[in-house]
Amino acid sequence: MLHFEGLRKKVIKNYFMIIIITVTLFEGLFMFYIQNYYYDSVKQILKGHVRYTNNAYKSIPMETSSFEKKINNIFEKDNSENVSIDIIDKNKNIILDQYGFKTYKKADYEDVDRALKDVKNLTPYIYKTNDTNEHVMSVSVPLKVNSVIEGVVRYTTSLDEIDSTIFKIGLGLILAGIFILLIAISISLKFAETLIQPLRELKQFANELAHGNYNIKLKNTNISDDEIGDLAQTFEYMASEIDKSEKLKEEFISSISHELRTPLTSIKGWSETLGYEGITKDELDLGLGIIQDETERLIKLVEELLDFSRLSSDRIKLKVDIVNIEGLAKGVVNQLSVKAIEKNISLITEFKNNQIENIQGDKNRLRQVLINLIQNAIKFTSDGGYILVTVAQDEEFTTIKVIDNGEGIEEYNLEKVLDKFFQEDYNKAGSGLGLAISNEIVKLHGGKMTLESKKGVGSIITFTLKNKIIESI
Repeated sequence: MLHFEGLRKKVIKNYFMIIIITVTLFEGLFMFYIQNYYYDSVKQILKGHVRYTNNAYKSIPMETSSFEKKINNIFEKDNSENVSIDIIDKNKNIILDQYGFKTYKKADYEDVDRALKDVKNLTPYIYKTNDTNEHVMSVSVPLKVNSVIEGVVRYTTSLDEIDSTIFKIGLGLILAGIFILLIAISISLKFAETLIQPLRELKQFANELAHGNYNIKLKNTNISDDEIGDLAQTFEYMASEIDKSEKLKEEFISSISHELRTPLTSIKGWSETLGYEGITKDELDLGLGIIQDETERLIKLVEELLDFSRLSSDRIKLKVDIVNIEGLAKGVVNQLSVKAIEKNISLITEFKNNQIENIQGDKNRLRQVLINLIQNAIKFTSDGGYILVTVAQDEEFTTIKVIDNGEGIEEYNLEKVLDKFFQEDYNKAGSGLGLAISNEIVKLHGGKMTLESKKGVGSIITFTLKNKIIESI
């Protein structure tokens, strides 16, 4: 039993998870880019101040200026509202803070330590202050005379406004992501419905098939031209084939019932007649002959049914031996010549090769095939007609044709002739199994059976046999 609600949940869940992962990755990468962009902007500003400090400090004559004059000069000229300046001596004492006061507080910061060690890499130091919990970025650069560090100038700027801007952007992205997810849910619901609706129809269609309704048609309005559409067409084709098969079976049952009833009625009638007193010898001979013929007819019908049963369950096994195909063909033609003469039909055998070599096969089964084909030709050929049996051979295959100028077959029925139970005219005697069984026997011999026919002109049935089907024989 199909649970489409579970399928709907699965589709929505998977679709939703894909959208969540996609949006999360996109927003994460975008936020990472935004933060780096803003922080890099601040870094460039601080590095600009560093470059200014280096140039300003070097431009002051070293022999005329003391360290305090130099740093005062830098402090006075580099006055930025957004960047605070601290002047620190080599003992890490702050001798001028951002307000221009001498505090002599200790500057225990990582960037100050790096500057005093004259580390060339000016990596900004990002941290939160202990007193105000302000998020800041700082860069420290050493002040040197003759490669001797006299102190450090430290530039610091607040990141709170930038963090606030980044937070607003992130909040906007989250809201946008939620909006996208809502849209994704609605799209996934629609998408799930486009999958489930045709599956519902297929389920209903399958239920109808299960209840024996093979004439049902799918509503193509809800089924698109995709894999589900292909599946729907397969279902329809399967239903039509089952319907045809059911009709063939019904016709077969009707036909086989008639085929069984007719000889049984004759046998029963004549057996009762033969029991009467005063029956003449001629009547006795006639009755016994009819009973014998009808018994043979019943035996053949039962054998066909048994063969059909074996073929359906793959239980037919070939008894492969060496077969004199020329002798086989002549023997069958001689056997059926009496029936041909009764209908004034010319039954001829023609061998295309001067010498027909023996082949490998099941002699009895090949005789059965040839008898079926010639008997069919006799049944559907009018008085005065002809039947030609030709045998040709090459290195690999032996080809046998049964050609007649009988009734022929309608073109639209040619593909069905080799199907089980098929009869073009159900009013004529036969089970509809002879050609189907013959075709399967030919396949077991590694061969192929084909049919050419034209209504009112005649038919040509051709079957090929592999000369060797077992190398060791």
